[in-house]
Amino acid sequence: MVITSIKDAFSVAGKNALITGGTQGLGRAMMEAYAELGANVGFTGRTLEKGQKVEQELAERFPAVKITFYQADHRTQEGCQSAVDAFIADYGKIDVLINNAGAGAGADSIDFIDNNFADWHSTIDLDLTGVFMMSTMAAKSMRETGGGSIINISSMAGMTVLKPQVCIAYSTAKAAVIHMTKSLAWEWAKYGIRVNTIAPGYFKTELEIAGLADEWLEMSPTDRFGEPIEVAAAAVYLGSDASDQITGTPILIDGGYCLAN
Repeated sequence: MVITSIKDAFSVAGKNALITGGTQGLGRAMMEAYAELGANVGFTGRTLEKGQKVEQELAERFPAVKITFYQADHRTQEGCQSAVDAFIADYGKIDVLINNAGAGAGADSIDFIDNNFADWHSTIDLDLTGVFMMSTMAAKSMRETGGGSIINISSMAGMTVLKPQVCIAYSTAKAAVIHMTKSLAWEWAKYGIRVNTIAPGYFKTELEIAGLADEWLEMSPTDRFGEPIEVAAAAVYLGSDASDQITGTPILIDGGYCLAN
């Protein structure tokens, strides 16, 4: 919807947002931001007890909106479809999908052969194929309801080579997500569906790799880790009407890491 006034242009109040991997880290920060601003939120995770605990905590903090946890494994078609179907059954439609669920396997690329490339397949299945499946399933519904916003969480690892750690499967998947986002944005614009991606750098989350903080900060011009709420702010913008003319765009939030790396 084209905005005509700056008042409420960034609002997501009343929207229905489905966020994958919402039990911790960036996913939880985005979920809290949407709920705080009046959106109804569904979120996924693989651990039932953890998801139910987060659901209860946020339901108490944000009683004015609806918050629902769905147990799902996004590496499988069945897991993705069950989450989308359950969300639509509970909320009626999907206005915003945030594909945040992801993980990475760190090992020398040659050593992937030692477990028959299981780590490679698992990472690609979750970080790339899972994002594609969730996007197509949500888009099918959005096409019928007049459009929506899909936000894929990629990484600066999809734009540059990280160091000193190695993460070939993760980096490959995240680079592919950035290009997939552009392709889907072009393909689905005619349905009123916008597709964008956020590429975070190093953030203060439970998934930080221990022991490398000093080396990472030396390569970051801002000399600090990002706060999860900063990614959440970008996600709110991309889900609001203020970003109606933005599609196929990667938003890099890396503290300047990629400038000289």
